[in-house]
Amino acid sequence: MGYAHYEIYRNGQKIEAGYAVAATCEEDGCGNRIDRGLSYLCGKMPGGDEHGCGGYYCENHLSCANQCKRCSDAADKVNTWVHPETGEEFDLRDQFLPAGQSYDARGIVWRHAGQRYGGIPVLEPIYAHGQVAAHGDTRLITDGEWENAAAVRHRQWREDTPLDGMVQS
Repeated sequence: MGYAHYEIYRNGQKIEAGYAVAATCEEDGCGNRIDRGLSYLCGKMPGGDEHGCGGYYCENHLSCANQCKRCSDAADKVNTWVHPETGEEFDLRDQFLPAGQSYDARGIVWRHAGQRYGGIPVLEPIYAHGQVAAHGDTRLITDGEWENAAAVRHRQWREDTPLDGMVQS
């Protein structure tokens, strides 16, 4: 089966989809011409899935995570956790480092394991490239202070890069 033209079921209705199927952005009031290819799809699977509604939106109405505004807002709400004592807000889709630790591309970062203990998110160690670390140690997000690993990596990069863009040796 090719991806130029095919049929799917969405919300109980059969529709045509594919990059050769002309369409209009499904955001209310938007008339931008698009196609029903994967690049305009909200979510990961035609027809909808846990990542999106399966609608088709122009680049103005689709986030970088390939979600429409409604699905993106819902994902933000589900993936946001607020520390009850400090009020600090965590995006559980991020990767974390213990506060003050440097980022190492071969090292370990921590991510939400998809589990909670007493309502508190559980973090698991993974290698920065995504493979789960073998030792299987887990921590609660309340066990210490955490920094966003991408922010730490960006800070290190800025410290190592002079204003003219040349990397220091």
